[in-house]
Amino acid sequence: MKKVKTVFNIFSIIFLIILIFWITQVNYNDLSYKENASAYLGILSSAMMSLALQLIIRGIKEKK
Repeated sequence: MKKVKTVFNIFSIIFLIILIFWITQVNYNDLSYKENASAYLGILSSAMMSLALQLIIRGIKEKK
């Protein structure tokens, strides 16, 4: 179980790095969806994947 937890932690860190990348891609002069659609979707998907991985890790902890 410890190996699985470590793998999920590594994936969480990777998705957080991707999230930071997408946050830097937002055009803050024009925050419209049309201008920043790909950045907003990248932020949303990275945040959701990080959250899902953290919930999986909590589920693994609770099973013990």
